[in-house]
Amino acid sequence: MTVSPKLKTSKTKSPKSKGPLILFIVILIIVAGIVQVSRPYPAAGVKPISQDITLPGQLAVSFPDQGESAVGTENLGVVASTDQQGSVPIASLTKMMTAYLVLKEHPLKPGEDGPSLTINAQDVADYQNGVKNGYSVLPVAQGESLTERQLLEGLMLPSGDNIATTLARWVSGTEAAFVTKMNETAKSLNMKDTHYDDPSGVSTTTVSSAVDQIKIAQAAMNDPVFQEIVAMPQATLPVSGTVYNVNSMLGKHGVVGIKTGSTTPAGGCFVSATPVVVGKEKHFILAAVLGQKTVQSLQSSLEANVQILDQVRSQFKLYPITPPAAGFGQITSAWNSTSDLKTSQPIQVFGYPGMKVELSITNLKTELPINANENVATLTINTGSQTQTVKLNSAQPIKPPSILWKLIRY
Repeated sequence: MTVSPKLKTSKTKSPKSKGPLILFIVILIIVAGIVQVSRPYPAAGVKPISQDITLPGQLAVSFPDQGESAVGTENLGVVASTDQQGSVPIASLTKMMTAYLVLKEHPLKPGEDGPSLTINAQDVADYQNGVKNGYSVLPVAQGESLTERQLLEGLMLPSGDNIATTLARWVSGTEAAFVTKMNETAKSLNMKDTHYDDPSGVSTTTVSSAVDQIKIAQAAMNDPVFQEIVAMPQATLPVSGTVYNVNSMLGKHGVVGIKTGSTTPAGGCFVSATPVVVGKEKHFILAAVLGQKTVQSLQSSLEANVQILDQVRSQFKLYPITPPAAGFGQITSAWNSTSDLKTSQPIQVFGYPGMKVELSITNLKTELPINANENVATLTINTGSQTQTVKLNSAQPIKPPSILWKLIRY
């Protein structure tokens, strides 16, 4: 009799036994989805199209072959210069820094005369010493009373070397202390080629460069009283009577200042200013010519200087900024929803051919949704020391990300 072997039978789990596991997985997926959807999503950001624009063309200017020269404006700084820039004697151009510091320490408003100073024995001795050495001096008498403005007129118009010393002692107590202040100020203005040894420029070791002289002229011409004084053809003072501005180019070629200088070591030197009116604004073109050594050195510097002004005057004006076709920037998002940033406001900048215009964008709104034509950013336009801002609007709407994007994002 044959006995059949027993077969093993496998026990299968019933569908009912898998239920809790599947339910757990489903719940886990749902919770994970809720967490994923609830996670904060990145804010919309701004991406600039370009960080700067260059105005078309190139500034056309030629400088004298002799000495060194530079040109700029009171708000744009130095824009062109001769290749060779070094520390050379500057004679009475030094008085620009002296006047600038006097007005910085004792500010005046247009029309004000300021405090009065009484001329003392030391001031008279300085005058007599200047006469003896053939310096450019302003006659003074002991006991004479001169206001701050009158002293500045005596400094800048007839170029009184003795007045520079008087003002130096008034501001700082001693001439040496004032000279220290001059050099500290030169350093703060980034005048790298400049060193002052006296407040008048009589010293041959008071040196600077054409580029640096534009920098001090730029700072000084921001003071309206300085502007007024250097534009005066003459002034009347108590003892010296009527004094005349050494700047014989005043009123010619649009010149409204600033300062001449002339000695044998320095040659003829002249820093000029001529106004350019654009809209409601007035700017000053500044030109510096140093080291003209001819038979008539000062006259040579005056003529060379105004030739520079005549060449560049028409090139300093308002230039339109054409917006890029895609706008100045884009609103971007992690879910690939974008919008161009545009403005309907015309943009103009005061400048010259070849000038770089720096652009930057500040985001004003990151909350969503962002509507079309909504002001969401600001365009900042920097040209030299001037800044203007323009509103930027979104060209397209930006909506929050979809549920699907939130679920599948990393």
